[in-house]
Amino acid sequence: MRLWTVLPLLVVLLSGCGEAWNNPYPHEEAGANTLCTVFEERPKHLDPARSYSSNEAELTGQIYEPPLQYHFLKRPYTLEPLTTVAMPVVRYWDANGRELPAGSPPAAIARTSYDITIKPGMRYQPHPAFAVLPDGRPRYLGLSARDFEGIDTLKDFAHSGSRELVAEDYVYEIKRLASPRLNSPIFGLMSEYIEGLGELNRRLLKDAGSLPKEAWLDLRRYDFPGAQATGKYSFRITLKTHYPQFIYWLAMPFFAPMPWEAERFYAQPGMDER
Repeated sequence: MRLWTVLPLLVVLLSGCGEAWNNPYPHEEAGANTLCTVFEERPKHLDPARSYSSNEAELTGQIYEPPLQYHFLKRPYTLEPLTTVAMPVVRYWDANGRELPAGSPPAAIARTSYDITIKPGMRYQPHPAFAVLPDGRPRYLGLSARDFEGIDTLKDFAHSGSRELVAEDYVYEIKRLASPRLNSPIFGLMSEYIEGLGELNRRLLKDAGSLPKEAWLDLRRYDFPGAQATGKYSFRITLKTHYPQFIYWLAMPFFAPMPWEAERFYAQPGMDER
């Protein structure tokens, strides 16, 4: 009697050693080299100027490449170049514009500059935003409702293109931190340190108010002293004070390059709905 009582129980227990009956993943992916994970909350933004949560960072960290990164193995955590040829050159200046030696007391430092040189030859992943006609004009600009028929994903566009990363792309992204249309979560903090970022926000706020909501706000037309290209592959970020922690921000997607072509592409009417 005991044997017949125990046998059904063993059958139930052993059934748990097989395939899980409530496995949420497709059966055909069981042997695939795929890591499945979960989000604590649904990602809200993947725009590097707006994204600021750990769930989103799992994705943006695999998409955008800022100037610096953390060494994978070193402890304590150590910064190293990612898209730059070397670590930024940090220089200090007093209130009269005279350069100060490294190690100067923070009270004497009126401005700090970071000179950054990126690697030549880096290219963007192919994207319809870079597609051009034989005469060089953008292929997908001024799209009409008819042009959007059958377009639901980027793969639905028949053409794509690419181009090399340049220093202006990093400067463009820093300007985006001040855009009133994006409301970057780090604008308040960065405006306390990056020279002229607050003034740029006020200029953009005024000009954006005079444009239709769907009109593209071309940030290339705005210069400000906090971020300037000093060459095709070099740019300078200027802080209006001493802030040694700033270099760690350069390892975050907020300071990754952003091509103006992509912003213009997605600013077209109909893109949000698609």
